[in-house]
Amino acid sequence: MGRRVRSSNLLSNLPQLQNLIKRDPRSYEEEFSQQLQHFESSLVIFELKPDEEAKEFGDVINFLSQVVRCYPEKSSRFPGQLISLLERHYPVLEAELRKSIVQALILLRGRGVVSNEKVMPLFFTLFKCRDKKLRALLYTHIVNNVKAANRGKHRDHKLNKTLQGFMYTMITAADAQDKHGEGAIAAKKSLDVCIELYRKRIWTDAKAVNVIVQACFSPINKVMVTAVQFFLNPQKKSSGDGGSDDDSDAEAEGSGMTKKNSVNLQLIQHQSSINRKTRARKRVLERVTRTHKREQARRDGQLADDDSSAAASGGTRRRKAAAAVQFDALSLVHDPQGFAEKLFGRVHHSATATKRGGSTVDRFEVRLILLKLISRLIGHHQLQLVAFYPFLQRYLQPHQLEVTQILALFANGTHVFTPPDVLQPLVRAIADNFVSDHCAPEVMCAGLNTIRAISARQPLAVEPDLLNDLILYRKHKDKGVMMGARSLLALYRQINPEMLHRRDRGREASQRLGGAPLRFGEQRPAEGVDGAELLELPSSSSEVDDSDAVLDSDDSDEDVSDEAAGEPLSEEDPESDDGDIDDGESIQGAEDENSELASDSDGARSDPGSDSGGLMAAIAEQSGVTLTAKKRVDMVRLLTDEDFSRIEQLKKRRRNESSNNRSKKQKADASHLGDEKGDSGDDGLSADEGDTDGLVKDWDILGDYHSRRQRRKATYDERMESIRAGREGREKFASSKSKRDKGGVNLSNKQKRKTKDFKMIAHKRSIVSKGKRSLVQKRQELRKHVIKQKKKGY
Repeated sequence: MGRRVRSSNLLSNLPQLQNLIKRDPRSYEEEFSQQLQHFESSLVIFELKPDEEAKEFGDVINFLSQVVRCYPEKSSRFPGQLISLLERHYPVLEAELRKSIVQALILLRGRGVVSNEKVMPLFFTLFKCRDKKLRALLYTHIVNNVKAANRGKHRDHKLNKTLQGFMYTMITAADAQDKHGEGAIAAKKSLDVCIELYRKRIWTDAKAVNVIVQACFSPINKVMVTAVQFFLNPQKKSSGDGGSDDDSDAEAEGSGMTKKNSVNLQLIQHQSSINRKTRARKRVLERVTRTHKREQARRDGQLADDDSSAAASGGTRRRKAAAAVQFDALSLVHDPQGFAEKLFGRVHHSATATKRGGSTVDRFEVRLILLKLISRLIGHHQLQLVAFYPFLQRYLQPHQLEVTQILALFANGTHVFTPPDVLQPLVRAIADNFVSDHCAPEVMCAGLNTIRAISARQPLAVEPDLLNDLILYRKHKDKGVMMGARSLLALYRQINPEMLHRRDRGREASQRLGGAPLRFGEQRPAEGVDGAELLELPSSSSEVDDSDAVLDSDDSDEDVSDEAAGEPLSEEDPESDDGDIDDGESIQGAEDENSELASDSDGARSDPGSDSGGLMAAIAEQSGVTLTAKKRVDMVRLLTDEDFSRIEQLKKRRRNESSNNRSKKQKADASHLGDEKGDSGDDGLSADEGDTDGLVKDWDILGDYHSRRQRRKATYDERMESIRAGREGREKFASSKSKRDKGGVNLSNKQKRKTKDFKMIAHKRSIVSKGKRSLVQKRQELRKHVIKQKKKGY
């Protein structure tokens, strides 16, 4: 009797029965069979009215999903019944019951009862449900499941291919084109999954990228903007990414890191910049930075779970990150020309169409990000989209909204194969609208920097007359305008000095004048290894002066040598050879000097050995000896890694010595700025703010002076290093005290008083009191002095 009562109680107490079955499955096989029959009968009844609430039915599903692995033969139909139920009735199912069935399938998938090929298509279909919590659950499970299936070097290509094809179908389906339809929600979530898997470096192949390409053509702005922002910055999570928060929470729970004990790097950095600098705080900042990098690597999929411990060395993580070769997303696009043309067609239609007749017109912000992507595609793949440039001319006005971004994307969309006759009208428009005396200094600076960025990519885009007019602004009273004009001058001194007047070329550029300038589309192949001739220079200490003389071929007119890379000049740089001469007589003299210099340089080019070379050639001709040119190092032997590292060092030394007219203090500031830019990537900056991929940014258009970019506060060590660098080469201006201290010789105060001028010590009390002594006091002091001298033996 008691056994029957306990048996009947077990049928009603499912948690207890579940515990007993897991402990001893064979003893409770009969009870499981009864619950399975109860589920099948309830399923038949439930399908008659699937929209009703069925809490008891959901409890039975949860119970069976926990124990079916104990009876695989009897429960073989259970997963298929759940999948069939969701496929037929998921739109009308009650939310809690639908979530319970999904959780049961996730549990069965985790225990290997059902395969991914059966469950994943259903989960993507369930994205159409108007249930935000369910979509977040599905998003987290899909990302983590695909990540687990592609862990380490193993790749489940069959699963990846199936899911990518299903995502392509979801994004390009007919119901996904309806803004108010359920297919649009499923397309957005599918796109989020694909983007997140790319950011985790799981799906980095071309097929995944081209699935995202199809989303850029979606008529739904939310889907299209998400895909476009991915191409603009693949590693930055957008604010509209619906599953990012849920995904981060799920990963934090899975890795043992919660939001409470996660590292707040920005707070620690802010505190370290305010508080007093100590060694302990420095160690705390370094430790927090390492922890933050490790967490970031784990979130990006670079670290496995077993590598997240402290035992994993930094070298192992670096090797794993280096082994994972990742191409740029734009490089994986199959048809970049067609992609850019379709995007430009949409932008052109939105800009010229009206809302009459019910047509959809994109907002200006949407058109702007589309233009950014088009310019990136043109610059990255060197495409020919001629209609893109005249289209931008309507926006080249100082009062235009987001004009700095438009100027930046115009520069990014220019490359060496862009026809100059297409760019010259736009450059002329920028010069007329931005670089004029009636414009504000910020506007003039933006125009000059834009022209410089365009010229760096296509030097023939600027006409010689316009170029020489723009260079005249290097004497402008505004520092930003002056820096922009000087940087433009430095750029053309390096890439195309023939377009400059002879007085503006400088000595080094004049000496380099040789062959004909490059024409449009012409390229000169490199001969040998770049910089290999530097290895032949003397490196011993006795020949340092000679090598310095060879390396340092610049003059004071090359005050803008660093500006060729886009770095502005300092205002203290001398302008001795820039050709800004007031009277006509001086101009004539300068032109005569430059003509002599040009003729000398031409003569040096015509005679390869210059004067000494001509003398050697004459001697060889008289003696009948044939002179052979010395072969380069890379033609004689194979260069090693040490040779390449030395070439880089010599190049760096050459760049530093070419700017010898800059003061030591300015060099230290420039190096400090370079270190600041190099360290910015470790502070969690996005790629859009700190990358160095050659793209023109908004602050590059405004310039460092007018953009007011805040510099990082220098530490005590950096300030002291800057002070010491400023003192180099100024020993003759140092005080006598510092010279004595440097030599290790110090003077006492008594010795210093003997060398002081009497006017400096006449006001001292001891000196004043001597003049007020009486005769008795003088006699007593004199007697003491005589006795003291006798004791010394004098």
